[in-house]
Amino acid sequence: KLQEPPFRRFLEILRDKPKPDQGLRTLLVRLEELDDYGFFNHAEASNNLWETEGPVVIRVHTTQNDNLQRAFASLNFYGLYKDMFRRGLQEEITHAIIFDEAHRAAGLRLIPTMAKECRKYGVSLVLASQAVKDFNTALFSAVANYLVLRLTEPDAKSLVRNVASSAQERMLIDKIKQMERFKALYFSEGKKKPSVISLQPLDW
Repeated sequence: KLQEPPFRRFLEILRDKPKPDQGLRTLLVRLEELDDYGFFNHAEASNNLWETEGPVVIRVHTTQNDNLQRAFASLNFYGLYKDMFRRGLQEEITHAIIFDEAHRAAGLRLIPTMAKECRKYGVSLVLASQAVKDFNTALFSAVANYLVLRLTEPDAKSLVRNVASSAQERMLIDKIKQMERFKALYFSEGKKKPSVISLQPLDW
């Protein structure tokens, strides 16, 4: 029943101890860069995301550094994953995690695992990316619904293999490749054919 130390404490320990090891010095340099962007401050502030009633937006694009973006995205997602289990089983969906530009952490092996487990823990998981190849193929067996906009032929082929019968493949690939702007196909679990959806463009 010991209280967990603050997340920042890990960084403080590394700073305080002598570092004869080159690997530890390299690690500290990388963590210092994350700290410059407020990562450790944000981690402390976000401990109660599951108790928050309003929407919470975590922006990873405040830096143009791709490695930092991936680190932010991966560590935040991993934190949500761990806390989901701490919360325990839920009787209904209580939260939705919407991960835009999900290719930032698409390589995480826990994404397919979370997709399989999250529903019974009261979480709806939405992943959005511009390319099907961004995701581990293990993810597709856990996905119930797809909203598909126009894709290139390789991406259309990859996706259709996971959502349609072999008899429908060629027709759907051609349809996805030729999709008009603001049109999409909605594939839903239990339905043999996708529905055509018109999207409403936002006026910024």
